Amino acid sequence: MGVIETASWPPDLAQWIPAEQPFYLELYGETSPVLDTALAEVLPAGTADPVTASPAPVYEYWWTLGHPGAAPHREQWSGLLGPERQGADRRTPPWENLRDDVAARVYVYFPISGGWRVREIMATVKYLAPVHQQQAWWTQAGQELKLLQPLVGDAGNIAGLVPGGATASKWLETVSKLQAGSVPQSKEFPWSVEKVTFGGNNEPVMQGVAWNLPASLLASQGGRLTGSLAVSVMPATRQAPSGAAGGAPVIERLPAKAHAGIYPKSGEAIWVPGPDARGFIELLVSPQLPPGA
Repeated sequence: MGVIETASWPPDLAQWIPAEQPFYLELYGETSPVLDTALAEVLPAGTADPVTASPAPVYEYWWTLGHPGAAPHREQWSGLLGPERQGADRRTPPWENLRDDVAARVYVYFPISGGWRVREIMATVKYLAPVHQQQAWWTQAGQELKLLQPLVGDAGNIAGLVPGGATASKWLETVSKLQAGSVPQSKEFPWSVEKVTFGGNNEPVMQGVAWNLPASLLASQGGRLTGSLAVSVMPATRQAPSGAAGGAPVIERLPAKAHAGIYPKSGEAIWVPGPDARGFIELLVSPQLPPGA
């Protein structure tokens, strides 16, 4: 049975003080994922059906960037903020003082050491139906899903053409499933993702994904913005030096990490958890070998 756990800043969200730090951050997901030992096999030996060759799941890891919300919802804070804070906190919602193009970036990193790493499949930004733009979003999502339908329906035939072909079917099914629940990229919401790296200079290197989030997206989604990254987790043991005897694979418990940068229209970036870009929240992950491996 899987275990979904969460890490956050502040560690105890009851200690979050919106008047002093208007944003909190969470990272949550499976902390005992099963390793996909067939991920590198374009066409597994001894099988005529590459679609069913790998039983390992695809996992989704989520982040949430929360804030007190827009004016209609901020009345709930009136008894909590104290009289000296109420006037200031009712003045403007957080995003109105942020850059329009990229108001915030959320970064999620995974280790590349410890005997395992992840392979990114798809990144999303979530929405809760119905929203104001529901009809337009579904129209756009439907067009995108139509492009995927031939691939999903014929995944068995194209599996050998996709890197990691043994898992091509589940990857395509993952994309089609997550696409329907993700905010479509548009002129109104021009969010995007990019691959990023952190570390070096005697620190472990991590690889991850950054979400570039416009102010319009923060404004439309209320007091919480949630995104996710779908991944497969694979074994990746560092090769022993030439001539050295290799030992048994060691799968270490290591953290996935996340932080967020908030970008005011003027001044320096505000980092969560901070105090700068070297601060992270950490979710410890202990990958497991599949049964019988």
